[in-house]
Amino acid sequence: MGLRDVVKKAVFVDILRGMSVTGTYFVADKVTVEYPKEKLQTYPRFRGAQALLTDPATGDTKCVACMLCATVCPSQCISIVGEQTTDGRSRPATFDLDLSRCIFCGLCEEVCPMAAIVMTRVYELATYDKNDFFLTKEWLVANQVNAHQELFARPADGER
Repeated sequence: MGLRDVVKKAVFVDILRGMSVTGTYFVADKVTVEYPKEKLQTYPRFRGAQALLTDPATGDTKCVACMLCATVCPSQCISIVGEQTTDGRSRPATFDLDLSRCIFCGLCEEVCPMAAIVMTRVYELATYDKNDFFLTKEWLVANQVNAHQELFARPADGER
């Protein structure tokens, strides 16, 4: 232990250096957001709650119940029961999604050939009731108002 080390300890150089860092943060501008009053803008690629898009011409969902989203989902939170319409088209009779199991990976959106399921920017999903995390087809269709408007013009894989 040299003379330099003794002087450093006697003058508390390390403590003063740490206090200077603390002092710079103490006088810096704060970036606190008062959440309920102000909301942060989400990033463009943010993945929030899902939505089922409908065809603007017919009003029916774009989903053809191909079960690809339920198959590729790593948490197995999507369950679909398909049915045939009178004109021979396949559509989902029920489309249920369990948000308590969803990991918001976006694979369901990527694999959908009809571009029927999309991730929205909805992030306020807190609730007191666990049953609110069980989303039905009606809730998912109603959530399409939160989808990006350019998604409605996106063609499906079969239409390209």
